[in-house]
Amino acid sequence: MRLNEVESRSFFKTNLCMKTVIDNNQRKFLVQSIGWKTTDIFCNLADIPRVLNEEFDKNETYRIYEYWNRRLKVCSKKHLNEMFAANQVNFKIN
Repeated sequence: MRLNEVESRSFFKTNLCMKTVIDNNQRKFLVQSIGWKTTDIFCNLADIPRVLNEEFDKNETYRIYEYWNRRLKVCSKKHLNEMFAANQVNFKIN
């Protein structure tokens, strides 16, 4: 099992820094805010709820991309909720 530690920083939140540990044997996701204040965080599926709760405001808009075959694919809410249920992650995106 190969683990990589990734440090994500926001341009405007320079004092805040979130570290996530990426397991390369699992799917990787990019959680990205939309608008002029950008935050980009790579993480695994199980870390998405923690990233959304800690780094993003309640009303902030964001997109979640799946990183697969060196390409980013936008994930729909339905697809994410199905993956959360299949991997037994107790979280639901409304």
